[in-house]
Amino acid sequence: MVKQVKIKYCVPCGYLSRAEEFKKTLEENDATVELIDGDRGVFDVWVDDELVFSKHTEGRFPEISEITSKL
Repeated sequence: MVKQVKIKYCVPCGYLSRAEEFKKTLEENDATVELIDGDRGVFDVWVDDELVFSKHTEGRFPEISEITSKL
């Protein structure tokens, strides 16, 4: 079953390129990825509507392996 991934990233912070890198890798792992514009330093990742990573909570960006392990 194809996993649905959403990545909300901070536009003013310039996180688009990081979000696009994640999108490419996740799509290579057969996920469907939606990028969502955000602000205030956000970089959150949902897999099938479950929040699996929040930059605000963790205080850092995720490693791609942390996300691919949820697929």
